[in-house]
Amino acid sequence: MNFSITDIKELTLSMLGYPNMDYTNYSLSFLKRRLAIVFTSLNIRRKDQFLEMLKKKDFRDQVITRMLVDNTEMFRDPAFWRMLRDKIVKDLPSNSSIWFPCESSGEEVYSLSIILNEQNFASRFKLICSNPSSEKCNAINQGRLNGKHFDLNHTNYRRLEENDFFDSYFTIQNGHLIVCEKLRENVNCVHGSVSDTIPSGVVSLILFRNVSIYYNHRQATSIFDLLYEKLMPGGYLVIGVKEQLPEKIADKMIVIDETEKIYKKPLPRTNGLY
Repeated sequence: MNFSITDIKELTLSMLGYPNMDYTNYSLSFLKRRLAIVFTSLNIRRKDQFLEMLKKKDFRDQVITRMLVDNTEMFRDPAFWRMLRDKIVKDLPSNSSIWFPCESSGEEVYSLSIILNEQNFASRFKLICSNPSSEKCNAINQGRLNGKHFDLNHTNYRRLEENDFFDSYFTIQNGHLIVCEKLRENVNCVHGSVSDTIPSGVVSLILFRNVSIYYNHRQATSIFDLLYEKLMPGGYLVIGVKEQLPEKIADKMIVIDETEKIYKKPLPRTNGLY
């Protein structure tokens, strides 16, 4: 189905009336692609049919799930994960939280869980992620990942590690990779939007990779303001390699690695010095 700008405005305004369905500040290209997927996969042929079906909670849950863009692989961009392992994680304070504000399908959070486990840092951090889909949130908490990507995940892992323990972290059940219990212990996926699921306590690292590319400028600025305020002084923010921080946020951050888009929030000034 081809959607006009008017169609998209009508659909997003209708969805806005329901929890976790605010898509009004997403980019037009994103909305065209995802709505086409929603209509096709749910066999919706007309706008009025979609709007009527929105009254049903089960249908809304299916829409929210399909509006998400799944991560396709674990350890995506191995050079980034190597940098995170070798230089960033060791600098984070114990008993702090690492936040994934929009973890779509679990690959990112469990990639980090593996790294922390192999560095014997697993007990030092809580891994908190947010997801607006109850179905996806439950899958992440249960450690259920897409089994179709096993070979790609394994290849990325081998590019990162000298030793190969990958098979020991998973079992395969009904086409899903099931993450072992040890790696799930400190992972908690919270159901809701980014603004509704801000972790309590100290957040020392925020991984927000390849998410803001789907927002318009207003939404991106609003979300990054929120992330900046929650991040502890001296904490790290990571975004996708094709993304840019809004200028007013970028001006306040220290660039740690421009290629991998890793930034650090400055410590408070003391007597004119950091």
